[in-house]
Amino acid sequence: MKQIVPVLLAALMFSIAPAQAKPTEDAKNRESLTKIVPAGNIVRQDGHEYKLTTSKNTLMEVEFNRDGSIDEASGDAAGAGDVLVPGEGRKTLEEVVKSLNVAGKKPSGDWSFKKSFIHGWIYEVEGFEGGKKMEYLVSAKDGSLIKEKQD
Repeated sequence: MKQIVPVLLAALMFSIAPAQAKPTEDAKNRESLTKIVPAGNIVRQDGHEYKLTTSKNTLMEVEFNRDGSIDEASGDAAGAGDVLVPGEGRKTLEEVVKSLNVAGKKPSGDWSFKKSFIHGWIYEVEGFEGGKKMEYLVSAKDGSLIKEKQD
């Protein structure tokens, strides 16, 4: 009996540990969200995915990797209220929208932020040019336009 008790205690500790890790991981993600989407309010959470409203009442999604780093983000109000500050020297959504405007593009609507195998961190932003719906691919590193195509 004396030999069984330590084994049972160890098993109990290992079964409790993952449950305790989850709140810590969630707290870390929520803290990161305050920096990535300033003044954002979480409206729903599903695992590592968070839906938020911005200060201008637009809806965004942010997903984290298991290590707490950002995996991807998206929204439908580029230039109209969505805010993304990815950190680590990457351009903000606002900076990307401004660079597109300076280049004569008219970003609006859906956008996403993700890591591309070929280009690294990028923004995909929808917009209009000459009355045509366009999709712009922009480097999150320096804000340069990588590619544009009619959508």
